Formats: sequence, C-alpha cells, structure tokens
Amino acid sequence: MTTGTKSALLSPRVEVKTIKHISLVLLFCAAFSQQSNERPSFTKGFLNHNRIFHQPEKVLFNSRAFNLEMFVEIDKKLIKEASLFFRTDSQPRYREISFSLDKERFIYRYNPKENPAKYITYFFTVELKSGQIYATPVDSSGLLIPITKDLVDPIKYYKERAEGKS
Repeated sequence: MTTGTKSALLSPRVEVKTIKHISLVLLFCAAFSQQSNERPSFTKGFLNHNRIFHQPEKVLFNSRAFNLEMFVEIDKKLIKEASLFFRTDSQPRYREISFSLDKERFIYRYNPKENPAKYITYFFTVELKSGQIYATPVDSSGLLIPITKDLVDPIKYYKERAEGKS
C-alpha cells in the first residue's frame, strides 16, 4: 500500500492564464474604484438650493377652494416635469398632479367641497432633464418633509379668533 499526495497544481499553461485573468480583474477594480471629487449627477434624496418656493397658507378652510402654488427659479427649458403630490384622510395614497410647463406659475386649485377631508398633506417636485430632482419642503440633508394642514370650519375658526383663543 502506498500513501502520498498527488500534485494539485494546474498545468503551467492554465496557471498563467488564471494569473492573467486575476490581474485584469484587479486592475479593473482598482481603476473603477477611484473616488472622484466631482459631485455625482444622481444623489440620494432631493436637492434643495432654494430654487423652488412654496409658502403655505396660514389657514385652509373646509368650505372654500384654495390654491396650492409653487414658484420656480429654474429655466423652463431645463425642466422635464413639475408636480404636486397630495393626499387627504379620505384618500390615503398620494395623488400626483403634473403641471403644464408653459405657464408662469404652478398652481393647483383644491376644492374641499368636491373632495371633503379633515386634512391635506402635500409636497412639490421639479425634475430636470439632467435627472436632478428638486423638492419642497426638504430639510438640510435632502429628506422630504411634507406639509400637513388641517381643513378647518371657518365659523368655528373666526369664533375662536374673536374670543382670542387662536
């Protein structure tokens, strides 16, 4: 009975090819793993550079229509799409309203008589042809902070205001 080990090495030709392939893989990994100082064109979160503006109304009434309006300081030729996303307690999923790009202002008129609700939550987005997306309102790290406003009864609101409660 003989005991021993058999050589597990590959043939010299196969070893050279394997080393070349590994070298090429390592070379490509090193070449494409270089970090760049340039800002990537696609970033996580939304961009906020004070280029889109929205000033929420102080009070929204449940008995009269109101405007949700956004202003944009971006050349209209660069804009791919501008949208409003909103939801209410009676409609829990966000609904997207795309704005016409040939208008000066981006306005959506919400009528609570047609769509009754207790509150509305909304935000605006602007997508550029370059792929960048701006939104409002966002915090300093680019996280979206949708606005939620209660739709109040005007009689109750003015009564409380006259009594000095609000």
